[in-house]
Amino acid sequence: MKKYYLLDYNWQKIGFAIIVFCIVLVLVFYKSVIYTFYPFLLDNLDYEQEFHSWVPVLFVCLLPTAFALIALSQEKIDDERIKETRHQVLARMVIIYILAIFVRQLAYVILTYYFSPQTLGVVNCIAQPFLGITAFMGYYILFFKLSLWKQNKELSYEE
Repeated sequence: MKKYYLLDYNWQKIGFAIIVFCIVLVLVFYKSVIYTFYPFLLDNLDYEQEFHSWVPVLFVCLLPTAFALIALSQEKIDDERIKETRHQVLARMVIIYILAIFVRQLAYVILTYYFSPQTLGVVNCIAQPFLGITAFMGYYILFFKLSLWKQNKELSYEE
């Protein structure tokens, strides 16, 4: 069986640097990002989008790349405990992702009876960043790092 290896730890640092760059982009060009992803929030604001239309495209390209670099790179010390934690968190995130997609589709079917298509579009626009594959890569990284932090804290108490 062919073995697949994770990226070196330095790629994780590059991924975190890209996330910081994305955060700075959003903070500096927040009107462009809001206008692109949530146009209904800026209906009354006269905003010239053509000057900063590259920011959301760069953000949408860089953020998943950063998450992938972090998720696919090793830790500083990568032992069996960390590998097992990685597998456990990955399995949990796959199950949560499937459940979230199922619940979202079920909620849309139910909401179509009570709300207009415009309202459903707004709900979808708000929910998409939190339920997309990029978000679940971020959730995987968050849960993995929190699990490692919790395990390291428990191990330090035992010593």
